[in-house]
Amino acid sequence: MLITNLFVANYSGSETVVELLADALCRAGHAPMIFAPTLGPQAERMQARGHIIVDRLAQLPERPDVLHLQHITPALMAMAAFPDVPAVFSCHSATIEIEAPRPHPQIRRYVAVDDLCRALCAKRNIPADRLSVILNAVDLTRFAARPPLPLRPKTALMLTKTWKQQSLVRAACARAGLTLDELGPGVRETSDQIEKVLPRYDIVFATARMALEAASVGCAVVVADGRGFAGMLRDENLTAWRRLNFGAGLLTAPVTAAALDAAIAAYDPVDAAEVCARLRTEASADDYAVAYLDLYNAAIAEGSAQAPHAAATAAWLEDLLPSASPRAWLDVARETGLFDGLETLFGHLWAARLRALLRSLLRSLPFSIRARLQRWQR
Repeated sequence: MLITNLFVANYSGSETVVELLADALCRAGHAPMIFAPTLGPQAERMQARGHIIVDRLAQLPERPDVLHLQHITPALMAMAAFPDVPAVFSCHSATIEIEAPRPHPQIRRYVAVDDLCRALCAKRNIPADRLSVILNAVDLTRFAARPPLPLRPKTALMLTKTWKQQSLVRAACARAGLTLDELGPGVRETSDQIEKVLPRYDIVFATARMALEAASVGCAVVVADGRGFAGMLRDENLTAWRRLNFGAGLLTAPVTAAALDAAIAAYDPVDAAEVCARLRTEASADDYAVAYLDLYNAAIAEGSAQAPHAAATAAWLEDLLPSASPRAWLDVARETGLFDGLETLFGHLWAARLRALLRSLLRSLPFSIRARLQRWQR
């Protein structure tokens, strides 16, 4: 199988999923390959462990049997390179265009990682009989359970991509007498060995995959970030919150001092241990890989629709290649950080066009008026 992703560089959510899935597929006796246009330290570490990771499709050592597509731009590249290989598309976010699924006859199955993504898939006209929900998982060989939590919490960790909640979390921990450390892009401090960091903390403030990993280690998890607040993860809300990936669908309340104080006061080491035990039973990366293998086999058995899929591929290209029309490519450019460069480029182009227009207008004026304007300019 060939897995695509925009990056394999810095352990973001989808990058972590790529590594987790590739490791689990290898343990199951398969040979995953990975294609990402942008590689970095994460790819280097994975290559050192034997993973095949390339940033050019021509570098792949063999033809894949199935495509596991993530992110629409590298997905399109892989489908163009292997138009007769059936594909499975995985949607990891309900809010960004580069994750949004698109119908294509080569894609035989679609996957949503939570209920919000499932709703997006339905909105994008993905057939219900071709759509599955496979919830995110944890590599339990990497994230070991920590020793039992103390009766009273002493240490806390804020894992964050956002900044709006940071001062409130710091103040709440100070009021509770908790020693707080901070990690994540939101504080410009990251770790590629988070599995060794988490067991040192009693309470973790996190969302999405970071919350899942912390809870599976046995930390008490407060689900909150700059987008909003959900509260203390407990055994009674685990099922519902996991189906929303501990993310945007839960973060409907504002982060306030009172809400954080109440969440910290709800610390319960026994309940956190029950959450940990359930996740280590229900959220195994090996089971996650089996669920994907079932879809791969179904896609291969069904086969790809008759190739080439020129019309469907052209429709993707019309939306994703830069043009004067504000189509999906512009959203993708914003999401990948390219928009600032495009704004600068178009700004220079428009400035040059305006200067040329003014010169043309100046040349069209009578000589006497041009002479006066030039004297005034001097």
